[in-house]
Amino acid sequence: MSKAKRNSVVRQVKISSLVLLAVGLLCSLHVNAQISTRKLEAIYLYNFTKYINFPAASGGYVIGVLQEKSIANELQGNLKNKSEIAVKTISSPSEAKACNIVYVPKSASSQLAALVSQINDAGVLIVTEEDLASEGAPVSFVVDGSKLRFKINQLALKKTGLQASSSLLSLAILI
Repeated sequence: MSKAKRNSVVRQVKISSLVLLAVGLLCSLHVNAQISTRKLEAIYLYNFTKYINFPAASGGYVIGVLQEKSIANELQGNLKNKSEIAVKTISSPSEAKACNIVYVPKSASSQLAALVSQINDAGVLIVTEEDLASEGAPVSFVVDGSKLRFKINQLALKKTGLQASSSLLSLAILI
């Protein structure tokens, strides 16, 4: 093999290695962003138990995650120091009445209407991973720039029979 051809092959290998390294770093950053977003969601969910009046909660709270065991496990891991909160996976909207909060991941968003009709005024807070507040979700997470925030649909919240504190409402994007 000629020296010029060998240098060309070495250059291609170096470029390929750099491209693979860059792709790996980007994937790693994306995964870390997911983890920190889920951790923030867990903190919000915990604080919702503090700033929303749940009449049925006596001593503990149950957060049901609709159809996503991996998300339930991740939330439970982020809330492991909060002994008053249990996180479980629910497989259908009919199981929601056994929870105080139902977290609806993006993958289960199509079931929001069934969930809302199932729990109506049962004192269960529905929180969606994506912005579905205008579609009847009482609380929806939204990304505002680089910040995770939440929207509160005041009419939908009122239909649940729950009341949010004025301090929580002041932090929310109200619709």
